[in-house]
Amino acid sequence: MNQVKHLSSSLFSSLPYILFFPVSFIYFGFFADYIAFYQEKSSLFLLSNEYLLQNLHQPGGFLVYLGKLFTSFFYYPVLGSLIISIVLCLSAFFISKIIGLLTESNSLFIPLLVGVALFFLQTNYQYLFYNSLALMLQIILFYFTIRYIKGWLPVIIFPAWYFLTGGSAWVFLLMYILYQVFYMRPKGWTKAIAIVVPMMLVLLISGEFLFFQSLKTLLIFPYSNNDIGAQFKLFIPVAGFISVLPVIARIKLRLPLAHRIPGIIIKLFAILVPLILLVITAILRYDIKTRHYFLVEKMFYERKFDEIIRFNTENPSNNILTIYLTNIALCETCKLNDMLFYSRQSPDGRTLFLKWEMYWEVLRRGGYFYYTIGMINEAHRWAFENMVMRGHSPEGLKMLIKTELINRNYSMAAKYIGTLEESLFYRKEATSLRKFLFDDRAVDSDPELGEKRAMKIGIDFFSITDDPYSNIENILGGDSLNRKAFEYKSAFHMINGDYGGIASVLPEFERYGFKKLPVHVEEAALVYQLMNEGITLNIGNLAIDERTLLRFNQFLQTFSFYNNDLKTAEPALKQRFGNTYWYYAFYR
Repeated sequence: MNQVKHLSSSLFSSLPYILFFPVSFIYFGFFADYIAFYQEKSSLFLLSNEYLLQNLHQPGGFLVYLGKLFTSFFYYPVLGSLIISIVLCLSAFFISKIIGLLTESNSLFIPLLVGVALFFLQTNYQYLFYNSLALMLQIILFYFTIRYIKGWLPVIIFPAWYFLTGGSAWVFLLMYILYQVFYMRPKGWTKAIAIVVPMMLVLLISGEFLFFQSLKTLLIFPYSNNDIGAQFKLFIPVAGFISVLPVIARIKLRLPLAHRIPGIIIKLFAILVPLILLVITAILRYDIKTRHYFLVEKMFYERKFDEIIRFNTENPSNNILTIYLTNIALCETCKLNDMLFYSRQSPDGRTLFLKWEMYWEVLRRGGYFYYTIGMINEAHRWAFENMVMRGHSPEGLKMLIKTELINRNYSMAAKYIGTLEESLFYRKEATSLRKFLFDDRAVDSDPELGEKRAMKIGIDFFSITDDPYSNIENILGGDSLNRKAFEYKSAFHMINGDYGGIASVLPEFERYGFKKLPVHVEEAALVYQLMNEGITLNIGNLAIDERTLLRFNQFLQTFSFYNNDLKTAEPALKQRFGNTYWYYAFYR
C-alpha cells in the first residue's frame, strides 16, 4: 500500500514537468523557431584549442564558451528547442528539489512559477541562451552542495566556480550564504564569512594583476544589455528571486480556510496555475512579424531571392529590415523598379540602404547592399567591423571569404575558410568555398562570385557611409554601366518623390540594357508628365506600355469618382492600385 502511495506521489510530482516540457518544446521548435535561428547565426563555435583559450581570458568566459557550444546545435531549430526546454525544466526541477531538502516537503508552485519566468525571458530572441544556462548551473550546484558536498569544499572551490561562470556565480554565492546563516547556525556564519572575504581579495588581485579588467566587468561579465535585450528588467528580479531561495523556502503562507480545502485540490491548483500561465505566455509572446522577418533572413542567406519576393508579396510587412532585404532580393533578380512598391517604402531611403552605425544589428546586415551593387571593399569593411565587435558569425565569416575571393586575396580567404572548417555545421560550405582558392577561372565562372567580380567597381573614391546614395552617384559618375547601382538610383528618386531626378534618369535606361522601362518608372514618368502638362518625355527608343497608360487612366477615373478627395478615395485606390507608384506618391 505504501509502495503504491509512493509511486502515485512520484507520478504526481513528475506530472508538471511532463506537461511543461512539451509546451516549451513545441513553442520553441515549431512556432518561435526564429529564436534558435537568430542565436545560432549570432556566433560561431569553433572546435579548436585556440578558440577555447580565447574564451578563458577572463572570469565567465568559459560560460560563454559553453553557451556557444550548445547554441551551435540550434542550427537545427528542433534540436535547439530540445536543449532550451531541457534547461528550463531542469531549472524548475532542481528548485523543487532544493525546497524539498530545505523544508522536507514537496513544492511545485514556486519551481513552476520560476520555470514560467525563465520561459518568458527566453521568448525574446535577443535573450541569449547562456543566460538561462548560467542560472541552471547555479541552481544545480547549490542543490549538490546542500545534498552531497559537505564541509569546507564549497568555500574552497568557489573561486574556481567564479572563474568558470563569472557574474552568475553570485547567485550561488548568495544562496550559499543564506543557507549557512539560516540553516546551519551557529557555525554557518563562519563559512559565510570565509567564502566572502577571500573572494573579495581574489577580485582585487585578479583585477590588478591577472585579468586587467575593471571591477565592474569582473562583477557582471558576461552579462550585458546586448545579450539580454529588453528582458533585462525582468532578468534581475528572476535572478534575485533564485538567489534568495533559502529565505523564500522558510516563508510559510497560511491561506484562509486552507484547512477546509482537500489537499489534492491545493496541489492541483499549484500545478495548473503555473501551467496555464505558461500557455498564456506562449500565446502572448508569439510574434508572427518577427517570425516572418527571420524566415526572410534565412531565405536571404540561402540566396532564395524569388522565394523572398513571393513570400513578401503574399505577406506584406512594415518591418524596415524585412523590406530592406526584400529590396536587395528584387535588385538581385532585376525586379527592383518593377516591384518596389509591393512593399511599404520609407521616403528617407532606410528601406533601400542602411546608414553606418556601430550597432551590431545594422553592421551585420548593412554590407549586403554594397555587395549587391559591386562595392566589394565596402561590403568587406562592414563584415570585418562586425567581426571585430562581436566575433565570428557564420554569415559574417562567409561574407569575408567571398569578398576576399572576389578581390583575389586568396591567402586571407584561405585563412577564413580554415576558420569556417573548424565549425560544427559549416564544414561542407567551407569545402565548397575552398575550391575557389587560387583559381581565377573557377571564381569567374561561378554565378555569384563571377558576377560580383565582373561588376566590382574600379573607381577609387572615399565611401560615405552616412550617405549611401552619394556612393551610387560616385559609381555611376565614372561612366560605369553598373545596372544594379542604376536601379537603386532610380528607386531612390521614386521613393524620395524627386520628379526632376526621375526625369533625368529616363533617357539612361536604354544605355543600361533595358529593353523596356520598369513598371514603376513608367508610373512615375506619367505622374511627372501630368504635373508638367505639355512636356514630352525623353525615354529614347523605349515606350511606355499601353497597359500602364490604361491603368493610369483608371486610377485617375477612380480618384475623380470620389471628387478628388484623398481620404475618401483611399480605400478604393489601395484595393486596386496599392502596389503602384501612384498610390505611394499620394499616400506615403
